[in-house]
Parts: sequence; structure tokens; C-alpha cells
Amino acid sequence: MRKAGRRREAAQGYLFLAPALLIIGAFHVWPAVYVLYMSLFRWDILQGAFLGLRNYERLLQDADFLRSLLLTAVYVAGTVPLEMAAGLALALLLHQRLRFRGLFRLLYFLPYVTSQVAVAMVWGWVFNPTYGAANGLLESVGLPPQRWLLDPGGIFAPDTPPSLALATIMLVTVWYYLGFHAVVFLSGLGAIPEELLDAARIDGASGLQLFRHITFPLLSPTTYFLLLVASIGAMTSFNLVYVMGGGGQAFGCAGNPLGTTQVGALFVFDRFWCQTQLGYASAAAFVLGLVVLAVSAANGRFFSRRVVYAG
Repeated sequence: MRKAGRRREAAQGYLFLAPALLIIGAFHVWPAVYVLYMSLFRWDILQGAFLGLRNYERLLQDADFLRSLLLTAVYVAGTVPLEMAAGLALALLLHQRLRFRGLFRLLYFLPYVTSQVAVAMVWGWVFNPTYGAANGLLESVGLPPQRWLLDPGGIFAPDTPPSLALATIMLVTVWYYLGFHAVVFLSGLGAIPEELLDAARIDGASGLQLFRHITFPLLSPTTYFLLLVASIGAMTSFNLVYVMGGGGQAFGCAGNPLGTTQVGALFVFDRFWCQTQLGYASAAAFVLGLVVLAVSAANGRFFSRRVVYAG
């Protein structure tokens, strides 16, 4: 009887899980399996000859693909830390007892719930080298105008990423995700027991000591979650980079000046949609997915051990 009851409970559990498993299988597992299948063929609109791993061998020798991975790494390194640091600083500020605190929280979160395409178009106007507000601001203080999204030159060295175009997109990306990080950090701050902070204050701890020894360690679960989510999002970023990089209007189907904003997702898009190399693009997408998986696993292995939970 006891075994029969456990089997019935297990069957009921799987029944409740079935809708979610079907959705995940249909929209995540099956597409990944089919992309792997396509990557093994010469597939130019129609399925061609079986190539085995030759598409992957070609990827390893493709300078454009390797550069797209480098630009993706630069994009991640230049956005994720800034998003998290600025989001934490803003969350600490909004966690104070300020007037209109709820309004400020709404205003900072508003960009995150706005369409990325709309945001990219507005910022594309701001950074337009001919009539944009950014150059107008520079000229008003006596500085020379910039080409912004049309400038392929590196901001640190001529041929070293990020270019000014990519750096501009990175700046907008940080602005866009700032509110999301702040709201999540605010939820983490709200979960810290006030008794711990009060006890530390009674013992004479300063504000900096409170943050260093109590607040920041107890925010580690939130920090770990944001690091994982932000890293995955940045490695697969497309909308902001594509639209602000030209969107096919000025520099060809995949946009971007001289390839300096062609991150991994744009490389896949260019080969799949623009050059109709479906098999090759599928191989690139599968490799990019493996890179995302590897980085996520490394994040989990390294940072999950450093997560501290309130007792």
C-alpha cells in the first residue's frame, strides 16, 4: 500500500510537471537538437551534403568568428560589472528612507520594461553624428563632435576593442539594465535581518564596516544570481547591438561599422539570415551555446561556494 501511494504521488507530480516539460522540450530542447543536426550538413536554404564536423573545423579557422567571440567577451566584461556595481549603489541609495522612494524605484525600473528596439532607436538618435543630442552637448562645452556609432576606432588603441561604436552600445546597455539590478538588489537588502545590523551598530560598527562584513556577504545569493543572469544575457545580446549598430541600413545586413560591433549573436544572424549559410550558422550558434554553458558552469563552480545565507 505504501509503495502504491508513493507511485501515485510520483505520477501526480510528473503530471503537474508535464506542461512545463512539454514547453521546455518544444521550445528549448528540440530546437537545440535540430540546430546540432543542421550544423552537420551543407545547408544553404535547402539541405545539402553531409559534412560531419567540417563546419566546426571551419569555425576554428574563421577570423571573423573568433573576433566575434572576442568582442562578446569584451562586451560582457564591459557591461556586467558596471551594471552590478551601479545597480548595487543605486539600491543602497533607494533603500534609505527617502521621500518619493517608490517613484524613484519606478523611474529607474521603467527602461527595463521598455522595448529594447524602441530604446535602441531613441539612443541611436541621441548618438547620431549629424544631428544627435550627444554631439550637441559636446559642442556646447567646446569639445569636438564624435562619430559615435559610426566610429570603428578603438577607444584605448586604434585596433584594440572596444571601438567607440561598441563602447557606446555598452554604455546604453548598462543604462538599460541598471534598474533591473537595482530592484533585485533591493529585494536582497530587504531580506537581511535588521537585528544583525542593529547589533553591529550597538557594537560600534561604522557604515562601511556594516556593508563590508554584513550587508555585502549576505547579498551574495543575490549577487550570484545577477552575475549568472547578466552574463548569459550579455553573451547572447542581440537587439540593442543590432539596432544601434545600424540594423542593416548602413553597413550591410548585419549592421556595425567594419565588424567592430559584431558580437557572437550578430555573427550567427549574419551567416544565417544574410548569407543564408544555414548549416554554418547553426554550427556557430551551437558553439556559442556551448561557450555560454561553459561560462555559466564556471560561474557556478567558482561563486556558488562563496554564497553566504543568513542564519
